[in-house]
Amino acid sequence: MVVKVIILLFTLLLSFPGYFVIGTSSESCYSNPYYPSYLLLSNWRNISVWIPTGIQVINRELNGFPPYNASIRNIFLGGIGILNLTVCLGINTKKAYLQLNNTVLLECNNSICIILPPYTSYLLLILKVKSPFNITIKSNSSWLAQDNEFRNNISWLISNGSVIIKRTNLILSFQKTGEYYAEISLLVPPYENISHLLLLNDNSVNSWISKSVIPKYLPKSLFREYYLSLLLIKDDQNPYLGDFAASPSPIYLYSWVRDSSFAALALQESGHYYSALKYWLWMANATSMGNGTWYTRYNFYTGKPCIGFGIPELDSLGLFEIGVYNFYILTHNASFLDEVKPRLCEIIKYQIYEILKSKFHLVPEDLSVWEDRLAYHFWTQSFNDLGLYDMEKLGFNVSYEEKLLNESILKYFWKNGYFASALGESVLYEENGEVEVLCPLPPAIDSSTLLPLDMGYLPLDSNYTNQDFNSVVSNLTVNGGLSRFPDDLYHYSESLYDSCEPSPPWVITTLFEALYYAEKGETNSSIKLLCWAYNHSRQGLLPEAVAPVKGYPLPTTSPLTWSSAMFIIVSLSLKPQTSTTTNKECPKEFILSSIIILIILVISIIIYRKIILHTGHS
Repeated sequence: MVVKVIILLFTLLLSFPGYFVIGTSSESCYSNPYYPSYLLLSNWRNISVWIPTGIQVINRELNGFPPYNASIRNIFLGGIGILNLTVCLGINTKKAYLQLNNTVLLECNNSICIILPPYTSYLLLILKVKSPFNITIKSNSSWLAQDNEFRNNISWLISNGSVIIKRTNLILSFQKTGEYYAEISLLVPPYENISHLLLLNDNSVNSWISKSVIPKYLPKSLFREYYLSLLLIKDDQNPYLGDFAASPSPIYLYSWVRDSSFAALALQESGHYYSALKYWLWMANATSMGNGTWYTRYNFYTGKPCIGFGIPELDSLGLFEIGVYNFYILTHNASFLDEVKPRLCEIIKYQIYEILKSKFHLVPEDLSVWEDRLAYHFWTQSFNDLGLYDMEKLGFNVSYEEKLLNESILKYFWKNGYFASALGESVLYEENGEVEVLCPLPPAIDSSTLLPLDMGYLPLDSNYTNQDFNSVVSNLTVNGGLSRFPDDLYHYSESLYDSCEPSPPWVITTLFEALYYAEKGETNSSIKLLCWAYNHSRQGLLPEAVAPVKGYPLPTTSPLTWSSAMFIIVSLSLKPQTSTTTNKECPKEFILSSIIILIILVISIIIYRKIILHTGHS
């Protein structure tokens, strides 16, 4: 009888739904209590505004951040520049969100929703007031009141709140509980129909989102994150010039060509070709260093180069070639190729000359992806190789130089189990004299080696790729994510100080790992890392990095445009789960269930033997 009971329990255990799933489709996704400190909002045509939300950054003074309260600043109008107009919102923000209708919501006891309806010249504030407060609009010109409108030399204001003029300041006072609005129109008369503007905003945003390519194998629980990432990238693009801000954070409020290239790739792969086109055309005409190469970063608002910052930087050559080729394959836009061809010819000429001139047949040394040391970087070399390979497919005669570069990368960077991230020149003394050689620079293992492999520098099933991947993941996994390299002090004790520990896992590097799984058909493993990224976001807005132990998103460089771009690229790369795929590690649930089964089997055998012995004695 006892045996029958145990067998029944065992059967029930086996039949428990989901208990013995070896490869879960995703880990649970959840919200956390972290909110963004800075956001950009765009009308997608010619206006961009910068919004310090009022959520303060950890160690603000130590990290060099000004004490901005909730406000709307850097009101940029294409063709004119940043207007002398600042909106101080007058609330102590507790929560801040970028919403799926592309509005920014700030909440405390009162709430303010900031809206820039696409393709219009109107900035709307929708307020829910529970306790009295004031909004102050600061300018450098006097305001005039006419009927129910207030006007200065650059804007109009209408509101159903009380308005007080104090020279160049306009004070909006909200003393009673209720719902209010304020409409600021820039260089055009007021629209006045607030409900229509709200409807126009929602319809325009929904129309744009509906044109997005739907990732077939992304869990529905992550769709909101996918669309929110698209909106963030769209808002982080200068709507007039086409370049992208690396982040709304004031220290990253510049356009890095590397980060921007991945933002454009994400947009074109998701079906938003016009936004991507705007960037590639901007890049094709951006100020060069005289030989076709780009500066590392440019002013987000003017497009002018930041001369002297982080140069030389040469991965942008290959990234431009990859992006142009990818855009052409997606759109078959021949006139686009004609427009960018002069810049392509210029950089290809530079690449060919440098590869042939180099005694190592490599692209010259640069600061590369992490901008930390002048060296020959695997990242830069392999992306230049990928770019030349794509140019060959477009008809450029570069096959010899591409092959030469490819062979040199394998010859010098492969270190018997991994690709060295950076090489420096050294002198070897031999009997016949001095010989210049390339030696790995510490730290040699670096997660940046993954992305060129993901994108096709070598086949994913090659021994090179698999060994490098395993070396990187086994050495750099931290708290479920992937750090850049061992003993990484950025964010901890170098430049920024918002992490309590060194070697924070970065979102982009973690998603380099996720892209490897996605391309291999190991969809469950890829989705798990996408969930990891979402779970360490600030209300869906992905940071640059995550605190290694405590797990909070590091606020100084959040949200990061490139992180959102990688989330989109990985989501669109997901494939059906391959039947032969097994996870890197056995899930804890599987281990636990196996132990329980083993215990039940042991108990069953013991009881069964006791019953047999008892029967024999009797």
